[in-house]
Amino acid sequence: MRLQQFGLAVVLFEKGEGRRQHVGESLPSSTRIVFESLELTLPDEVIEPRPPEHFVYWGPMSGGGARAHQETSLLVWRGPFDAFLRAAASERGVRVVEAPVSRVRPIKEGHALDYGDGETLACRFVVDASGRVGIVAKAYRQRVEALRTLALTGHFETKETTPPTIVEAFADGWVWSAPLQNGLRDVTVMVDGDAVRARDRDTAYQAAIEGAPHVQSILQSSPRLDSVRGIDATPYGASRYCGRDFLLVGDAASFLDPLSAHGVHKAMDGALVAAAVARTILERPRMAEDAARFYDGHERDIFDITRARLARLYAQEARFADRPFWTKRAVSDEPPPEPKAPRAPLTPETPLCARDGVEVVEGPVIENDYIERRELLVAPGMERPVRYLGAVLLPDLFRVAVTAETAAQAARAVEGAYEPVYAAIDWLYQQEYLVVADP
Repeated sequence: MRLQQFGLAVVLFEKGEGRRQHVGESLPSSTRIVFESLELTLPDEVIEPRPPEHFVYWGPMSGGGARAHQETSLLVWRGPFDAFLRAAASERGVRVVEAPVSRVRPIKEGHALDYGDGETLACRFVVDASGRVGIVAKAYRQRVEALRTLALTGHFETKETTPPTIVEAFADGWVWSAPLQNGLRDVTVMVDGDAVRARDRDTAYQAAIEGAPHVQSILQSSPRLDSVRGIDATPYGASRYCGRDFLLVGDAASFLDPLSAHGVHKAMDGALVAAAVARTILERPRMAEDAARFYDGHERDIFDITRARLARLYAQEARFADRPFWTKRAVSDEPPPEPKAPRAPLTPETPLCARDGVEVVEGPVIENDYIERRELLVAPGMERPVRYLGAVLLPDLFRVAVTAETAAQAARAVEGAYEPVYAAIDWLYQQEYLVVADP
């Protein structure tokens, strides 16, 4: 849809529903920003009412669970959800071909796509959004073999009146359980892929439920309605995410540990970034290398940062720290962040200077739906460079703040309303881009 909005001719190959498992999908509230940017409103039949309660039995939250209201997040049915998006793309001018692509071949200017019954289409640029299949992506895929994960899924008829969602850790994995419809409940268990491979999945699934007492108490004698289904849930990234005539997006690009619960959001948000990158490569060849490097860094950062954060979350579950499942996942290449000492509140009279290592550099950013080279503010230990906080341009504000006598003087010297500019200075101070100057 975004590429079509940019005036590019787009063909979407859709292999159809097939045997995909379409159940309830939890989307974070931030996904609403994606819908708004595409001027989309989800119809009621796509959205499932959110359970009023969410219980977590994990690490420090294992003493009875944490209760949270989630009115702003979304629970959608993937079948209707995907069909709605596909129809919206078609209505906006995207040509939809309901046939799987069997092969992608490089040609002089772009690629040739073989599909259907011996048909071929030539294109200048191909976006691989084929998920785990990875028609183009499989040549670049890098699985995290040390974290082989198997998701075992079954559905139960519980007929609950006020069903909660549950996340519960147990000795050899963790369980995600959510209500579906008509008294049905999805129960998905994450276990070590190596440990279960040689065992009966039904046995492993039942053992997992018996090891998760809170989930088991809800199921009690409820009948399971189907056989246990196993899905490979091993995380993977790619050695390369973008080139001069191709790009990987969504699960084709990378697959996060399901604990992140951001797979669909990552795919949709990444698609908007991907559209700007593809547009830049096609329309502004001089920026093609910067655009590809920007997208590579964007996807790699998401994968690496998420892995490090999840490793810290797995480490919180101390009850099972010596079990293989948890020992493998609590390890991270990234050192844990050092706790920061509380900072004295910023006052308007505070004199400021730059923290050591903070500097303004030039790098690629998204601006006006193109990749452009612009000034960025970088600091040691920060996950990403920054450019804006709201409408405040941070590199310019930083330069003013380190030369002004006080924080208030800096806020008055920058164009814009005083309050948001001063709030941006306070943010730079709290994040330690700025420190108190030595008198």
